[in-house]
Amino acid sequence: RLSGVPKYFEVVTRNLKIAVKHGDMIIRHLVLPNHIECCTKPVLKWIAENLPKNKVLVNIMEQYRPEYKVLREPGKWPDIARRPKYDEISEAYSYAKKLGIVFEPVS
Repeated sequence: RLSGVPKYFEVVTRNLKIAVKHGDMIIRHLVLPNHIECCTKPVLKWIAENLPKNKVLVNIMEQYRPEYKVLREPGKWPDIARRPKYDEISEAYSYAKKLGIVFEPVS
């Protein structure tokens, strides 16, 4: 919905499976406000279940801020019209830790 790209998750996950065969990688995940349950947790779970933990670092990024279309039409994008809260970032970190994802060196 936010990216406007058809089959975004399917394409990205397919490409990650291909890329990890060629070496270690850092995956960057931008935490969005109000999107922990629907986006961050499923993405982290997919990474933990589908990619080798010894080849992948996950950069859990907290620097999202509303820009561009969100600033122009905040009523259209109310769920992302603010920065992520501390508790949202903490929840993302805790979940990654629970899954055994290596994120601390790069987050």
